[in-house]
Amino acid sequence: MTLNKYPGKQLLFLLSVVLFLGTSCQKQPNLLFGNTYTNDNNSSNIVVVDTSTVLLSTVFSDSTSTNGTGYLMVGSYNDPYLGNITSRAYWQVAPPGNLPAISPVNDRYDSIGLIMFFKKNNPWYGDTTYVQNYVVNQVDSLYQLATYQYGFNSKSVLPISSTPLGETGPIQIFPTRRDTLPYISQSFAQGDTLKIRLDDNLGKQLYNMVYSLSDTLKNTTKWLNWFHGLCLSAQSVLNKTNTTGAIYGFKDSAIMRIYYRSAGVISTQNYIDFNITNRSLAFNHLDRQFATRPNPGPATPLDKLKLPTATVQPPPATLSSLTGNAAYVQSITGLNVKLTFPYLRAIALRPDYIGLLRATLTIRPVPGSMTTQWRIPPSLGIYTTDQNNELGIPIPAIGLSGAQTGNLSLNYFAPLTTTYTYDVTAFVKAQITNNAANATDLGLLLSVPSPANTSDWRRLAIADQTYPVNQRVLLNVYYISLFPHQ
Repeated sequence: MTLNKYPGKQLLFLLSVVLFLGTSCQKQPNLLFGNTYTNDNNSSNIVVVDTSTVLLSTVFSDSTSTNGTGYLMVGSYNDPYLGNITSRAYWQVAPPGNLPAISPVNDRYDSIGLIMFFKKNNPWYGDTTYVQNYVVNQVDSLYQLATYQYGFNSKSVLPISSTPLGETGPIQIFPTRRDTLPYISQSFAQGDTLKIRLDDNLGKQLYNMVYSLSDTLKNTTKWLNWFHGLCLSAQSVLNKTNTTGAIYGFKDSAIMRIYYRSAGVISTQNYIDFNITNRSLAFNHLDRQFATRPNPGPATPLDKLKLPTATVQPPPATLSSLTGNAAYVQSITGLNVKLTFPYLRAIALRPDYIGLLRATLTIRPVPGSMTTQWRIPPSLGIYTTDQNNELGIPIPAIGLSGAQTGNLSLNYFAPLTTTYTYDVTAFVKAQITNNAANATDLGLLLSVPSPANTSDWRRLAIADQTYPVNQRVLLNVYYISLFPHQ
């Protein structure tokens, strides 16, 4: 506990009101305020308790909503803390509403390709210096939700054909430069787009269907029953080789394009676009390799993470003592952090305690876990939670409107000074006098706020209280003391 004597002019009026209401039938203590600490036990002070126990746990939800996020997430990377993480994307395409009139004399089929758009500041995470090969497969079953299923999630997967429709050579994407370049000399990439040549057998078949004005192209139901959808993966994900690299979020404006040429004095190139459709049903399948699964990745602190054992159950929480003395936030993959305060009520039992003034929570990354490659979330929400470890309501800051997001102070040159800070006065005020049997199960949950929780891969490793004071999570409780200190 740290004891401080604060200048009292700003708080004199507040203290006077508290003393009048709380001690009207007692002898008023001798209130002394100034800039210098005194040892007068008859004086009134503001006490700061900074030694409260804070328990950290990683809460794991094995499925998260990944449909309709606006991004098609593709790739793979190895995280030294979270393990090997992969993503592949599924979506549907539809023929154009107005089919072009194709001349059998003047027009000639050329090729078919898939165009993916990666714009600067789209989501990405991992090591972008590595190249990746991309593979396109056709979905091999009806692309539809099951009965009582209201959306696709990170665990959803659809069967795909064993023979790829197309694939690239090694491609490197520069996410901050608007450049997408082939690693070797080829025409798969240009500018901020990724172009993948697809099977000409499919291209010619579709070209002939356009020429004959096929009913399959004119009727949406017939089309989706015939051409179910597409899946884009990194080759390492299909091969399950746990190759490091990065995950990139392509815009959900992907185009399957048929190119054909029209004869004339100068031959011209034309194209027919099959654009993405049913954007709300486009989804990303995410996966993390744990040591207990086949083909595990490198050993990581999360190898001892508690996994769900039933189809429907509250997300399990794993104490930081089992996960490398840290807890982890990566909401897109179902990782959030729960904080509980088992001995918080002891503060209210102190003989000098008269009332709570303020409580602040400071969150610090594990030293060495944060770099320009392993970036941390710019916003981190704080919410109530209970014994079920579910996301509750946002914790309000006293005197401010809106949800708190951590007020991140980020410094890559002096990472130990990087902090998230929260006003938790309202929570501590309720907990400090909570005598309910489940009081110690009530806590706070740190999670990336919506909508970034479905598209942002940036993660945070939070140091628990085994770390030195200037490197760990810290709760400061300020209260008014009116009697001799113990």
